[in-house]
Amino acid sequence: MELSEETQEFVESGTFPVAANLHDARVRLAADEVTLVVYGWHNVEPGTLSWVFPSLTAALNAARAMRNAVKWVVVRGKEMADLAGARESGAVLAESAA
Repeated sequence: MELSEETQEFVESGTFPVAANLHDARVRLAADEVTLVVYGWHNVEPGTLSWVFPSLTAALNAARAMRNAVKWVVVRGKEMADLAGARESGAVLAESAA
């Protein structure tokens, strides 16, 4: 089975999409910004940090660039009150596999 370029990008990045499929994630993000929240680090512990990005792809590229970020999520919108609530409401679009 041949994977689309975007699906292959997820597989190679060590992340997994949480939306039912990548098409759903793109549709959900058509008009919304996303927030990358990093809550687990390797070798450093600056605490939980977050950044707003214009797209899921931009947030995933940023997460990949941060080599010390080992636990992170990308959520729909500009804020995330709590991770459990974001997961329950379906706001989590991607999450690190670590």
